[in-house]
Amino acid sequence: MLKARRRRPQTGLITDHFHFACSDLYVHILLLFSGLFAHGFAPDECGLNTVISIRKGRKGVLTESSGYRGIALSSVFGKVLDLIILNRYVDFLITSNLQFGFNAKRSTNMCTMVLNEAIDYYTM
Repeated sequence: MLKARRRRPQTGLITDHFHFACSDLYVHILLLFSGLFAHGFAPDECGLNTVISIRKGRKGVLTESSGYRGIALSSVFGKVLDLIILNRYVDFLITSNLQFGFNAKRSTNMCTMVLNEAIDYYTM
């Protein structure tokens, strides 16, 4: 689901343009995406992202770059395409039990801990 009132600086589009559009727009977007896949080409504008920095937690040092992380804001068309692909292929897009990042109740910190434990086990 596209969140309401999200602006993408690359195109000037707001997600509300898609929320409140007539059904004809969806037909044209479908034709656009079908053409992109059929010809294997996408304009450079389709891949543009804007990277913004977000503060890490509340205790991060504001004057150091390590206190921030980068977030990429993709275009509204990219978000729509992501949603289409995710909805269409949800049954085929499963993750491994060994994947730590981007999984609920798991983090890359857990992966680091497992790696350290394995190193300690095999080097002692």
